[in-house]
Amino acid sequence: MKKLLLSLLMFVSCNMMFSQNEFEYVAGCEYSDIIDYYDILEMDNGDFVVFGKKSSHDYLGRFSESGELLSEVLRYNYLPGYDSYNYDGNHILKDKNGGFYIFKTYNPILDVNHVNYQGCVDSKIIMEKLDDSFEYVYHKEIQVSIDTTNHLLAGYPPRINIGTILDEGDGFVICYEKHVGDNGSGTHFYGYDSTFFLKTDYNLNILKYGSLEHDECNFLRHRNHLLYDEEDKEYLYYASGNWSDGFRRGLYLYRFDSDFNFIDDHLLARTEGLSNPAIYYRDRVGVVTSGITFKRTSSNTTIMMSGADYHYIPYGHYTVAACVLMDDEAKMLDSVMFAKVESASGYSTSVPSMCSLDWKDENKIFIGATPYAYHSPQLHNSNQYFVIRMIDKNLNTIGEVYYDLGVTTALLTSTLKATNDGGCIIAGHFKDFGKTYKAYNNFIKKFPPEAFVGIEEPHAHGLKLAVAYPNPGGDVLNIRTALRNATLCVYDMQGRKIYEQEITDDITSVDASKWSSGTYIWKLTVNNEQLTVEEGKWIK
Repeated sequence: MKKLLLSLLMFVSCNMMFSQNEFEYVAGCEYSDIIDYYDILEMDNGDFVVFGKKSSHDYLGRFSESGELLSEVLRYNYLPGYDSYNYDGNHILKDKNGGFYIFKTYNPILDVNHVNYQGCVDSKIIMEKLDDSFEYVYHKEIQVSIDTTNHLLAGYPPRINIGTILDEGDGFVICYEKHVGDNGSGTHFYGYDSTFFLKTDYNLNILKYGSLEHDECNFLRHRNHLLYDEEDKEYLYYASGNWSDGFRRGLYLYRFDSDFNFIDDHLLARTEGLSNPAIYYRDRVGVVTSGITFKRTSSNTTIMMSGADYHYIPYGHYTVAACVLMDDEAKMLDSVMFAKVESASGYSTSVPSMCSLDWKDENKIFIGATPYAYHSPQLHNSNQYFVIRMIDKNLNTIGEVYYDLGVTTALLTSTLKATNDGGCIIAGHFKDFGKTYKAYNNFIKKFPPEAFVGIEEPHAHGLKLAVAYPNPGGDVLNIRTALRNATLCVYDMQGRKIYEQEITDDITSVDASKWSSGTYIWKLTVNNEQLTVEEGKWIK
């Protein structure tokens, strides 16, 4: 892992224009009212528009730059005979003339016993236009033919799914996948899946199109897997196949010219799935690549942020948050892998499922992950914190801080976006196991740029410089911090020092097997223990 550039951090602290535009919005709710946040748009006047799904409704909320909830709207997705579910959630784009575009897919319900069965056979891509107040203006649609001949035999019926929407200034590029259906075991009897690329005007009239056929849909199901290379006038499409022998394995880059004509493809090394070591990029069990975020740099390279299974014999299997820099032949130029978690039942390192990588300034890139995340945090009483790491476009680490809400909190962050003032904003939900009523909470937290500078500023903005996990824990106490030249001390509740160690790595693991069950105090100090920079309780 790259060395922490403390000198660069000090330089930033001396030259940054500070902003006090910070807020934390937390709303207690029942489980059924959890909001899955898809995207956060920063408006020209400083407001933030937050988009997601609440139950079966589209959720839109507008917040002022100080965090005041100005308005919110729920819009029901219903079309007789159709299912509106999109694996990546619906997509929202700002209209340059004001208002918003929302893109969604509708697939026909093919089960004749379903209460909403209408005999529809074609799928639809629908674009809805909303004004600045989230009021409906109009909608346009594209009808997509799917083969429903054998749908009664399919465990998973044929369907389409939008992956990426690009606004190119003169219209949209829509990337969607067409799944032919299978028998429920993943076996395809009905032909090949396809990925389609459409160029349309702003009224959704199709101007040109292209396609890519493959054995099975790559399950991308996420925005930003299709990028546009301005310099070479090419489209870059990143896809990952399954690990089974029946499908093309590994993470591939497919290149197309400006008319969607296929140019070539390239395999990202060490992702083929059966060799050792192998890296399997994903963000949660059961999904191949959902959650991976790609973004283009000004140096004609691509940065990818993802959760990953890392299989390395003889050292075994663990999960990481992986940030990879690659060229246009899918060659890995550099990588940073952090938030490592040893393989354990039910645990993983998870990245925000909608966006985990963003920047306004390439010299200050934000990436995020939740180490030691339980796949269903709402069911598991274990502390989870969110890592925010800052890197430059060469993947040099500038700093790392932690958003930690306490030992009874299971935190799930779904999106991270950079803000115009040089800070970042995150959104998600958490469960407070100390409560029985409205234990679930939707949250949005904006951090100004000064929150990532020095030692005192992070604390002033609700961030920590070190965390202890798992908490509650067992025979091992782990301390995670990006600080160096610091000392870790652990005390019992009588104030007796029972452990001391110098910090030399990102993660310091302490053998607590001989400690009695109970609560302990840990402290991280610098300057020969004269200054405590972080402390907390750990429960065994």
